[in-house]
Amino acid sequence: MAGTLRGARVLKDLSNMDFRVLNMIETLLRKGEYAPVDKIVTYSKYRDKDVDLILSKLNKLKLIRRWSGGFIGYSLSIAGFDALALNTLYNKKIVYGVGNSRGVGKESDIYHAIDFENNEIIIKINRTGRASFKQIKRKRDFLKGRFHYSIFSTSTISAKREFEILTKLKDQNLPVPDIKGYNRHIIAMNVVEGVELINARELRKPIKVLETVIEFAKTLYQKYGLVHADLTEYNILYDERTEQVTVIDFPQAVDIDHPDAEVFLRRDFIHFLDYFGKKWGVSTDDHETVIEYIIGKK
Repeated sequence: MAGTLRGARVLKDLSNMDFRVLNMIETLLRKGEYAPVDKIVTYSKYRDKDVDLILSKLNKLKLIRRWSGGFIGYSLSIAGFDALALNTLYNKKIVYGVGNSRGVGKESDIYHAIDFENNEIIIKINRTGRASFKQIKRKRDFLKGRFHYSIFSTSTISAKREFEILTKLKDQNLPVPDIKGYNRHIIAMNVVEGVELINARELRKPIKVLETVIEFAKTLYQKYGLVHADLTEYNILYDERTEQVTVIDFPQAVDIDHPDAEVFLRRDFIHFLDYFGKKWGVSTDDHETVIEYIIGKK
C-alpha cells in the first residue's frame, strides 16, 4: 500500500517475521509501558540475533521506539500501530490500498483508500488520545472502571464502539455511513458524499434538514438508548446534489444511563438549534420542547 500515511507506505517493506515481532511488542505493552527485548525473543521464538536485526529495521522505519533503563525495551509508535491495523485489514481483504489524506479532525484522521474490487472507500483512523484523557474518561462511559489506558487502547476501544454502533444503525437505513470493516483503531467505510453542514452554501429545504436531524436524535435516544454527544454542524454532512444528510462521528456517543447523557443532549441541541436559526433562518425559542420530543416526554 502506498500513500502519505507512514504506516501504509512501509507495508511493502515488512516481512511476516517483522510483523510477528511488531505483534509481540503490542502484546507485551498490555503488561507494561515497554516490551523487554528478552521477552520479545521468548514470545516470538526467533533467535536473539534475528530479533535484534528486526528491531533495528523497525526502529529505522520509525515503527517502534527504543528505551533503555533497567532493561532495553521497545514501544510501538503511532505509525507502527497503524501498520498493524492496515496489514490486518489487507489480509481480511477489506482495504487494498491507501491514498492521500482527506481530512484531519480533533480525534481522527480520514484517508482515501480502495478495496479489493477497486472501489473508492475511506478509512477513519481513530486518534482518541489526541484529546484530553481527563475529558475522555469523564465523557465516555466505555472507559468506566479502567484505571490504566494508553493512546492505543483508547483508540481501539473507541473505534470498536463506533463500529458496533454504526453496525446497529445501518440495519435501519438511518443517515449514517455504510461501514465495511474495522481492525484496532481503523474503520473502513464507503465514501460519504457531501460537505460539513458548516460549509454548505445552500440548503434548499432547511426545515427538512432540521427535521431529519431531530428525528435521528429521537430514534437514537428512544430505540437505541444513545446520545450522540457531539451533534454539531461539523458532524453532519450535507450533499447539495441529492439533499441527503449523513450524521458522522460516533466514538463519543454515550448510553442514556450515563450520568451526563441528558446534559450532553441539551448541550448538543441548544447549540445546534441556535446555529441553525442564525445560519439558515429556521429557529425555535422553545428548545425544551425539542429536547422533550427527542427524549419521549412529548
